[in-house]
Amino acid sequence: MQIKIQNLKKHLLKPKKFFYYFNRVNLFFSSIALLIFILISIGVSSGELKSLDEYILAQLHIILPDWFFNIAKASYFIGEAEVAAFIVLFSLIFLVRKKLWDEAQVLALFTLSILILIDRILKPFFAIARPLDRLVDNAFGYSFPSGHASGNLILYFLLAYFIVQSFPKYRFICYFIPTFSIILMGISSAYLRVHWVSDIFASYCIGYIMVSLAITLLKSSQKNSSISES
Repeated sequence: MQIKIQNLKKHLLKPKKFFYYFNRVNLFFSSIALLIFILISIGVSSGELKSLDEYILAQLHIILPDWFFNIAKASYFIGEAEVAAFIVLFSLIFLVRKKLWDEAQVLALFTLSILILIDRILKPFFAIARPLDRLVDNAFGYSFPSGHASGNLILYFLLAYFIVQSFPKYRFICYFIPTFSIILMGISSAYLRVHWVSDIFASYCIGYIMVSLAITLLKSSQKNSSISES
């Protein structure tokens, strides 16, 4: 029993000197993202962004062609919680089978953390209603910020980061695909009137901060593991 506990501890994250491994560039942009999130939050809470949000949603249906509706629905479906949960579960099984313990723990920790942060803390706190006349039937609850946008951003960019560590020559395509997908999901959510644009931009800010924290945690744990093994 004691041996099993020791083996379990051996594979746990070792986030010592966490801030030492926090990239200055990420720290700068994370600070900017936090500032933008705060400003958007103030604008949303005060109602100052309501008219701008309504104007942008109306303009999307003027600018984008009618056939974009099918693309929007497909993109929104891919970002649904059930689909994301399946991808997380599949990824965790793959990472564990490959004995990538740190990656598996970081993925599990941050996909769960963003769910709790958005759905249990921020949405009830701000209590912002969704747009009226939604074009999908399964969008319920409060609107701000979007768990759909932030959750998928964290999921896909973490997976991209994991892949790039093993296949650095595919860095561009690995980051281009999630970037394009997340932007399309955001536009689709607004087009389908599931979220206000302010919801989406605020969620991108949260997602970026969480991804930066996740990568820093992973780096610090891997560095400490290599030091302890040497």
